[in-house]
Amino acid sequence: MTVINPKVIALPEEKIREAVERFDTPFFIYDEAKIRANCRALAGVFARRFERFEPLYAVKANTNPRILEIIFSEGWGADASSEAEAWITKKLGAGGMYTGNYNTESELRFARDCGLLLNLDDITLVPVVERIGVPEFLSFRINPGSTETGDGGAGDPTRPKSLVFAGPDAKYGVDVDDAVEAYRRAKELGVKRFGMHMMTGSNVLAEEYSEVITRKLLDVAGRVRRELGIQFERINIGGGFGVPYRPDEKSLDIERVADGVRHAFDDKLREHDLTEPTLMIEPGRWVMADCGWLVGKVHVIKSSRIRFVGIDAGMNDLPRPSIYDAYHHVTVLGKPTAGPLEEVNVVGRLCENNDQFAKRRKLPPVEVGDFIVIHNAGAHSYAMGHNYNNRLRSAEYLITTSGELRKIRRAETIEDLFKTVEV
Repeated sequence: MTVINPKVIALPEEKIREAVERFDTPFFIYDEAKIRANCRALAGVFARRFERFEPLYAVKANTNPRILEIIFSEGWGADASSEAEAWITKKLGAGGMYTGNYNTESELRFARDCGLLLNLDDITLVPVVERIGVPEFLSFRINPGSTETGDGGAGDPTRPKSLVFAGPDAKYGVDVDDAVEAYRRAKELGVKRFGMHMMTGSNVLAEEYSEVITRKLLDVAGRVRRELGIQFERINIGGGFGVPYRPDEKSLDIERVADGVRHAFDDKLREHDLTEPTLMIEPGRWVMADCGWLVGKVHVIKSSRIRFVGIDAGMNDLPRPSIYDAYHHVTVLGKPTAGPLEEVNVVGRLCENNDQFAKRRKLPPVEVGDFIVIHNAGAHSYAMGHNYNNRLRSAEYLITTSGELRKIRRAETIEDLFKTVEV
């Protein structure tokens, strides 16, 4: 018997009904109470095991300033990866770490001026840091040189190549063989305090992944310690904490994850004579994915060899299915799944055949005028959106903890698309 994960199929149905009565579709809607609960749950699990712990939120997952205000108010910092992400972090009064890659000199200067800790992606950036002004603290992102992490994630051959963050074909990080030299150069420049970072996979649902990564990272830190005498102020094990997208997938046991990281710290700090650093993590998806939904209205139903359900949202709103062939759970608002089902493709309006949210999905009988709710749309959805076909970006609404429906971003207009054109 298939076990259904309630976290995947959950949705604030009453508030979505209210929203579709009041607002034009398509739109995203987020649940503040769930955001806060996720922040507190994840931070609490690690804080109970690590005296010095600093959670960072991967701003790229969802950059709406109102969402960021909520997360920062829960005591989280930012994991920023672009000038705009650094800018909004500073504007909202938060700090954190800057981890870009293939950075320009002006970009690193901008991130430094925003007050963020610099985490360099390449040894060749050390001279750039010298030109912009040597900081007291500097970190490097390490590429362990292998995807064999035992995680079912980065080393999974079925995983999209764009989600592999380690190994010879990954564009991220200082090669593990260059790690000592990178820190040697930084120390010679006058850097006083050091950090180290590693992230080799995304949306990993294997609990052992984080422990494996932590052990690899601390082994590299131990080598630097032996050769250069450096003690590390911060160790950043990245994000990658997975969330289930399919109803039959299990949720990550975050207690087991934190236990594994603690065991790695206990073993490796003793083995390498390392003082205990501040542990940093930088999830985005785990915090936001199940806190948001994309809502669209059915406008066309085409009966061909396959029954196509056309909605007013598209891959410009939520690109993950078109890019990764990713699965998102779909609900027909107000229709029970216990009755008869029909096999359909749920599609958008863009002139590309990959503009399909769901293929061969069994749903309750759908009619024009029904509302389709796409789950797990709180992370890497609006933030990955675009304007292909000159389609407009949708509005975003927040269900506040008091139950109010609050607009946190208006929908784009056609005029918005052409504001930057020089006349």
